[in-house]
Amino acid sequence: MSQGWVARLLAGLERGASLQDVARSAWFAAMLAKVAGTLSRTGVTPNSLTLFSLVPAIASGIAAAYGALGWAALFLLVSGVFDMLDGPLARTTGTVSRFGALLDSTVDRIADAAPLLGLTVLYAANGWLAVIPAVTLLAAYTVSYVRARCEGLRVPLPPLWMRRGDRMVLIAFAMLLGVIAPWLTIVLIGLTGTLSALAAADALRVARNVVEAREADARVGEATDTAPGDPRR
Repeated sequence: MSQGWVARLLAGLERGASLQDVARSAWFAAMLAKVAGTLSRTGVTPNSLTLFSLVPAIASGIAAAYGALGWAALFLLVSGVFDMLDGPLARTTGTVSRFGALLDSTVDRIADAAPLLGLTVLYAANGWLAVIPAVTLLAAYTVSYVRARCEGLRVPLPPLWMRRGDRMVLIAFAMLLGVIAPWLTIVLIGLTGTLSALAAADALRVARNVVEAREADARVGEATDTAPGDPRR
């Protein structure tokens, strides 16, 4: 019974459960396209928008380090807005490029790290509590690395879960809760790290299944090609 429940849960997560799906919905994509159209008339380039998203992300980390968690959450969300717009702006202006995609991914990693590094500094005075945001950062990077490595190896992965948008929203929410009760921040950051680690392990599991299925298909193909009576033998 329990194995069946786990299997159903994993199958559901494999199909994808992410806040980023909202960004892919028709109405939200249309709204982003309108904003991108307005930005395109100002002369702003997608790459400059990508780089500009670093400013509020770094500000988020600095604010978090000083304990201004409300401001840290706000800056992080602003950075996320800029990050959502660079892609639509590139498509609107016809300037989609591989370098732009590389720059976007690179800036994303810095923006991911900034608030968690700030929280690590904030909790450094509390001893081992500082390990929680540090481990959460490691877990988040592991999720991103597994997906990027699979893409490089041409191992297709389904949407899965705990993607970048989910982690950023959870981290921002954790810092907002810190305005009410500081201990809630570290609890939710720890939960984000735990879910990220589980998501990375799940991505590896799915990738292994894909690779093993491919290898099994290849062995069947080789056996068919060399079967007795095969004119190609």
